[in-house]
Amino acid sequence: MTRSPFAFSLLLLAAAACAADADPPSEGWFHWSIATSVEIDAPPARVWEVLVDLPAYPQWNPFIVEAHGTVAVGEKLSLRMALPGWDPMPIEPRLLVVEPERELRWKGQLFVPGLFDGEHVFALIALPGGRTRLDHSEAFAGVLLPIARGLIHEATVDAFHALDAALAARAAQADPAIVGR
Repeated sequence: MTRSPFAFSLLLLAAAACAADADPPSEGWFHWSIATSVEIDAPPARVWEVLVDLPAYPQWNPFIVEAHGTVAVGEKLSLRMALPGWDPMPIEPRLLVVEPERELRWKGQLFVPGLFDGEHVFALIALPGGRTRLDHSEAFAGVLLPIARGLIHEATVDAFHALDAALAARAAQADPAIVGR
């Protein structure tokens, strides 16, 4: 059974009052983060190429199943995020950092700032032998975090790992534009 974004929002709002009796997570009541890392058998230029090819996301990305927009600082993206067990949820984050072959960062929010915000980062680090380490993270903040953590933390970690593995596989494939030359 999948859960809709509307149901997710209602659950968060209804349960926020119940969170006052819970123990705060180690990062605090209103702040938590997720960080993953993967080594990729491709240079940063190829990993970057895959990351910024938004129309291709449905072909390989199990977490961000749809993506549209212009990859430039200050621009808004239109994304559909699919956590395992939940219906895809639309978000429209604003790009904060676009440094080719180094970093892609955006910030999104649920409804209004301060309710449920997330700053998502893809940092690419060149490794010897033409490889790349991807440091993938998101820092969350907002008044709905005490209940959201229990509802979506594990699924979000799973989604990050799935995206990392899919990105590594996609970037390690030969670039069709180069192969055809």
